Amino acid sequence: MGLSFISPLLLGGASLVAIPLILHLAMRRTPVPREFPALRFLRERAVATRRRLRLHHLVLLALRVAALALLALALARPVIRGGGWIGDREAPVAAALVFDTAPRMGLREANQTRLERAAELARTLFTKLPEGSQVAVVDTAAGGSGFLPTPAAALARIERLAPGPQAGTLADAIAAARRGLAKSESSRKELYVFTDCSRGAWETATDQAQAATEGIDTLYVDVGATQVGDFAIQSLSLSGDRVSVGTPLTIGATAVRIGPEATRTVAIELLAADDPDGKRYVRRGAKPVDWPADKPVEVEFEIAGLEAGTRQGRIVVEASDDLPDDDVRYFTVEVGAPVRVIVAAAPPAERSAAFLVQAIAPGPLVKAGRARFAPEVIDIGTLGTASWDTAAGMVLLDPPPLSEQTWEALDRWVSDGHGLVVWLGPRAGAAERFNSSASRRVLGGDLVRVWREREGNFLAPAALDHPILAAFRRVGDAVPWQDFSVIQHWEVTPIAEADGVAAAPVAAYRDGLPAILEHRLGAGRVVVFTTPVSSSASDPAAWNTLATGFEPWPFVVLANESLIHAVDSADDRNVTAGSPAVLRLARRDLANVTVRTPSGDDFPAAVDPARGTVTVTDTRIPGNYRLQAGGDADGIADGFSANLAARATDFTRLSPEALAAVLGPGHRLARSEQELVRDVNQVRVGVELFPWLILLAALALAADWIAANRFYSARDDAPGAASPAAAFAGESAPAAGPPPLPDAARPDVAPPPEVPA
Repeated sequence: MGLSFISPLLLGGASLVAIPLILHLAMRRTPVPREFPALRFLRERAVATRRRLRLHHLVLLALRVAALALLALALARPVIRGGGWIGDREAPVAAALVFDTAPRMGLREANQTRLERAAELARTLFTKLPEGSQVAVVDTAAGGSGFLPTPAAALARIERLAPGPQAGTLADAIAAARRGLAKSESSRKELYVFTDCSRGAWETATDQAQAATEGIDTLYVDVGATQVGDFAIQSLSLSGDRVSVGTPLTIGATAVRIGPEATRTVAIELLAADDPDGKRYVRRGAKPVDWPADKPVEVEFEIAGLEAGTRQGRIVVEASDDLPDDDVRYFTVEVGAPVRVIVAAAPPAERSAAFLVQAIAPGPLVKAGRARFAPEVIDIGTLGTASWDTAAGMVLLDPPPLSEQTWEALDRWVSDGHGLVVWLGPRAGAAERFNSSASRRVLGGDLVRVWREREGNFLAPAALDHPILAAFRRVGDAVPWQDFSVIQHWEVTPIAEADGVAAAPVAAYRDGLPAILEHRLGAGRVVVFTTPVSSSASDPAAWNTLATGFEPWPFVVLANESLIHAVDSADDRNVTAGSPAVLRLARRDLANVTVRTPSGDDFPAAVDPARGTVTVTDTRIPGNYRLQAGGDADGIADGFSANLAARATDFTRLSPEALAAVLGPGHRLARSEQELVRDVNQVRVGVELFPWLILLAALALAADWIAANRFYSARDDAPGAASPAAAFAGESAPAAGPPPLPDAARPDVAPPPEVPA
């Protein structure tokens, strides 16, 4: 018997039994060493403790170093100031003191003017000047920027300062002081500006105030008043600088009260005609006025029976108040025969000029001798041959195209100080024929075309601010402009010649095109109306109904006011103090005239023989000026008035925001002796940092003590821990409880290294 296999090759599969053995041996687990859990926690806690202790040590080290450094720095007594160091605090300085001496600085508070207050603070400042310092005093009246010989001389000049006329603005004085300091060789330069911080001082001086010079320490000293009571005559308005004999003079005044409402009398006075010195005034009227608080009130006077000649007067507020300079306003008016006016119209001239003549010289007033104007009507065709010498004004009614010679003659005549009123109409013809270089120079513009509107167009002034329209203020919106239609009118485009000035619109029509234009030409004025007043009421081709409508009183006012405005331009009878006054004289053969100022001083003024005018430039003192030349028989006696500008007496204080915008960022402002001394010390001596450094050093030591006690304080779970004092000294307290743990269990002791098995 025997053993055999049908498929012996399959016996080789028995070798696969090695696979489980190999897997068993390869995947046998290696023994893992395990530590006792308590020991691993203690090792990790020891690492964290070492890191925390290192941070605590660094914090304590920084606090102790900072405390020592701050203490040493405080003992060195450092300072912070504007320039230099503490070592040169007694070195001489170059100081410039600027004083505003405008009339508003005469405002009293607590029986002391603003300028007296400034002088008082200046005396305090002088006590702080180091020996050998240079001082310059600059004011708005006399100017000046040079250094005075000694501080005593500078103080003496300050004591002599008084409110009065200004030669320049406060900004000009500051600029002059800075230029003077810039020339100084001193290393330390200081500028002190004494101001009332008012709108009158700083409203227009923003750019100059902030134009500081590098290296100059600037301090503004506020001497303004906070509680005042003032009655002020703010402005005057006359019915005319010239009136005819027998015509009453109307004078209006705008009065303003600063403070609670009160009652105060306002009076009008005229200079006595028989007073050669011009100082004696005669009262011609007085009115008690109720002054509302901080609101303007209008006061009006009418004076009749004025004699021929130059008449001067004033309006005054009775009794005294905190600012006397704004209690009075002066005026001058020329009283004489009616003003000769040439009226040039198309033939028949008398008929064409009838409406205008009746408006400016009504028959009843002519018979009564009270007419303002004496019109002389001529044919416009004879305009070139008529005599213009004795005429003060001229009216051209519906002029045709004029010759170049006529326009040039009008140019010269108006430039000499005469007045011209032009009423444009259909006779102008085509615009291209009328316009010329000479006409453009006289009228200030070109005619463009004729506008035709059958209905709905009329004169519609947007405002009544212009002198021609000021007479309508009393009725305001009650003027019935819509009742006087304008069917046709010229469109005039203002254009300036090479050396001329373009015409300026005064009033417009409802369609927006100019109705009245004004043009300054040399010393005279030209007023242009773009529609005529020479057609009769029955004329179907009439351009308007201004003079032919029902009760055309607006036309009468316009005709008179436009001519008054044009004629009054010849003389400056009433000017702002500091502005030149130009007066036309009756005689041209005089070389000069004598001008007497309100203070009684006399000085000569030259006469321009070509124009027959005299120009007075020194008008800083407010009041009535008188001009005299020749003898009593053939001499001349004339005059004018000068009044202070509104800003000269405007003591309204600027708001803190507006003042900061004017003076610029970082400006320094002192209001009292204490603030002045403190500011001077901060700039010149400086601010000592000793108190602050000592405080910081103390805070650093306190922080060190708090941190040490917090970092090393005893824990509830470690009764045997060291006390803060012992920890600070590096010692350990004896154990009071159970014995300490072995080193391996202590969190602050590193465990021994492991020995590999």
